[in-house]
Formats: sequence, C-alpha cells, structure tokens
Amino acid sequence: MPEIGGSDLKTLIDGSWIETERWLDVHNKYNGDVIGRVPICDESHVEKAVNSASAAAKRMAKLPAYERAEILEKASETLLNSSEDLAKTISAEAGKPLKFSRRETKRAHITLKFASEEAKRVTGETIAFDGEPRGVQRSGYWFRVPVGIVAAITPFNDPLNLVAHKIGPAIAAGNATVLKPSSLTPLSALNLARVLTDCGLPLGSLNVVTGAGNQIGKKLVSDPRVRLVTFTGGVEAARDIVNWAGIKRLAMELGSNCPAIVMNDAQLDSALECCVESSYSCQGQNCLHAQRFYIQDGIYAEFVHRMTSIVEKLILGDPLNEKTDVGPMITEREAARVEEWVNDALKKGAKLLVGGRRDGKMFSPTLLEDIPNDTKIANEEVFGPVSAVYKFHKLSEAIEASNRTDYGLQAGIFTKNVNTALRAVQDLDFGGVLVNDTSDFRVDFMPFGGLKLSGLGREGIRFAIEEMTEIKTVIYKTIGGEV
Repeated sequence: MPEIGGSDLKTLIDGSWIETERWLDVHNKYNGDVIGRVPICDESHVEKAVNSASAAAKRMAKLPAYERAEILEKASETLLNSSEDLAKTISAEAGKPLKFSRRETKRAHITLKFASEEAKRVTGETIAFDGEPRGVQRSGYWFRVPVGIVAAITPFNDPLNLVAHKIGPAIAAGNATVLKPSSLTPLSALNLARVLTDCGLPLGSLNVVTGAGNQIGKKLVSDPRVRLVTFTGGVEAARDIVNWAGIKRLAMELGSNCPAIVMNDAQLDSALECCVESSYSCQGQNCLHAQRFYIQDGIYAEFVHRMTSIVEKLILGDPLNEKTDVGPMITEREAARVEEWVNDALKKGAKLLVGGRRDGKMFSPTLLEDIPNDTKIANEEVFGPVSAVYKFHKLSEAIEASNRTDYGLQAGIFTKNVNTALRAVQDLDFGGVLVNDTSDFRVDFMPFGGLKLSGLGREGIRFAIEEMTEIKTVIYKTIGGEV
C-alpha cells in the first residue's frame, strides 16, 4: 500500500497499470497536503475499459465458482493484514476519523469474505412443470448466469467498503467490472484493485477509470455493452444515470433523511449512545446518518439536555488523531452548504442547541430544535454533522412525521414494548426498521436498500448477486414411447 504522504498511482485498464497525460491531485482533507496523484481518464480510456471488460466477461463467466471464491478469500485476508495502512489512507483522503476508518477496513474484509462464500452458492431451483396439465411431460430447472459487464460508480464517504460491495458480488457472480470511484477518494479504490489483481483476478475483468464523473460517467453508463449500473450517490446524479443508461439494469442506493423515535419507556443510556454516534460519526456524511429524532414528551427534556451535553464534548480535529470524534467535511463547498442549510433553519425559527460553527471544511457537531417543516434539513439529506430533535405525544404522530420525506432508507425506534415496536415496523415507510437502534446499522450480508427516492434494488452480497445475474430456464420434454 502507498504510504501516507503518498505517490502517483496508475489506474487499471485492460490488465495494465497505466498513466494518462493529466493527473488529479488527491488531498489530505484536514490539512490540504497532496497525498497522491491518479490519472485523469477521458472517454477514450472508458472505451478501452469497456472493450477489455467485454472480452473478459466471457472468460469470467466460465471461471469456476471455486476459483472466484479463492480469489475473493485471498483478497479478504490481504485486506485484513493491511488494515492499518488502509485505514490511514481512508482517514487522509476522506477525512474520516481513524477509529471509523479502522471499522471500515474490517468491514471491507468481511464484505469480500462473504462474497467468497456466496460465489459457491449462486444456484437455482427445479420447476414442477406438472403443476398444470400442459406441463405433465416436462421437467426442468432454472439457474443464474452473469449479466456480463457491471459498471460500478462509488462515492467518497466509504471509499473502500462501498467499492468492495460493488466489486465483490460482481466477481462472485462471474461478471467483469468497470469501476468509477469518487474523484475525491480514489486511492482506496485503486489499492483494492491492486489487491484483487495480486490475488489472481483475471486480467481485464476489473478496470478502473479515474477522474471526474461529469466527464466520463455518461460514456460509461450509456454503453450498450454494460448490462448493469450499480451506483451509490445522490438523487440528482441518479436522474442523469437513468436518462443516460438506456435499457439495462439499475441498482441504486441514494441516501435518505433517516428518523429515530425514542419512546418514554426506552433504555435512555443506550438510546443516547446510539443517537449521538449515528448523528456525528464520519461527520454525518453517511446515507444512514440519523438526522431526525422524535422524542416522546415524557423524556424529552432529559433526553435533549443529556444529548446536548454529550455533543458539546465531541472532539473536532485531525482524523489521524486517535482522539478525534469528528473530522473535516469532504470539501469546503460542502461545509458551506451545510452552514447555509443551518442558517436557513435558524432564520425560519429553529433553535440552536449546540454547534452551528464552520471553520473552512470543519463544521462543529450541531443539534437543532423546533425545525419548521419547510426547511431543507427537515426534508432533504443534509449529509453533514447536523441533527434535529422534535417532541411528540402519540406514536402515530411520530410515525406520520417520520414518513413525511420523499426518502425511505432506514428508521429506528427505541422501546421496551413489543407491540409498540411491531406497530412501528408495520407503519414506518422505510426499507429497514431497527428496534432499539437508530438507522445507522447494517451488516454487509443483509438486504440493504430503501423505498421511494432512497433507491432501486438491494445491496448485501447475496442480494447484490441477484441483481448482477439473470435467470436462464431449461425445459425438457419427454418424447417417444417406452425405453
């Protein structure tokens, strides 16, 4: 792995590590130092990458499952053995505090581990054709085949594990992949590509195009040879992809404005711990970031007082410092946008309980109260270290308010009452509902995705493999007389 303070990294196209005429500087998000450079690809590089993947897809489809599994298993162990270097790279290029970067590297190891196991379970079923009279002389089965070429577009906030979530299932399913990582955090993705090639991934089956998405994204997703686009990012970029893609499969995780409901009977210490971490870990730059907290009136005053006290003590600073809780936002432009949203809420009547300060890319952990419904923070995904508290009396009020946005990724409820929990599970309009936890939890093999504007399809290794494969049906008709 490259050392922090870094070097030039080549990109991977058609089995070779190449340079281009132009280079993109990758900065330490805390101090602005250049920690590495990557090539800036253009449309010609995308064409070469898709050509390579097209040829490799035929070879990958015939690669035995045990060999795909062995490659992924070996890569998983390599990530584990290199986890500290990888974590430091993540912290430097993404601004994520080191304790959370370490967690991400371990998750990436687990993601590839499960992809290795699932590679051997891409199976089908027999079909009982005699379930209707016309099928009496027929028998058969269905099985899964790879789609061919997967275009994977990944964001900056989990620059290693979210790449593993795209590439791991694609390899397990027998596909070739063209990866477009975030131009803000490409080092982790290239490190993972190096690991996979060193662990025996067939040349040409993984290609990486680096550079700005607005310059090469359309060329990639519109190519008719690409049969699936898997994308994690924002709704506006997703709309462009939908317009460009043509007739092909789309799998999209598009973020949310996640709520959590805290009932009077909740275990308060546990709820507070979960709510604070899910609000401010990774600067709130997380699709599962808990942004809205609905607190029942019997505990509202105590909860808000205690949460405010905890948030005031969070340490804002260098992500490579072991004590840091909250690091810099990904760019100063994003920090300024969050500041604008907070100021707009305050002008419309919201109350600032703690935080609200910006210094360049650093935005202090912020908690707001009494936010009007016509503010962006109440309705959109803030993607920053900002959350809001609301008071409610009846559960129905909290559920109705939770469902008010156009998003629906995950939601949480804290209660000791099983009937209350089951009602919330039934009525919350989200792809996942967590009981006695916030939205900010997933294991990497569960079905993960949202309703409404939060996305299309599901991630989680087995479920991603289903997105990345097609069903082929085989039917035998018995003919002739006795044998």
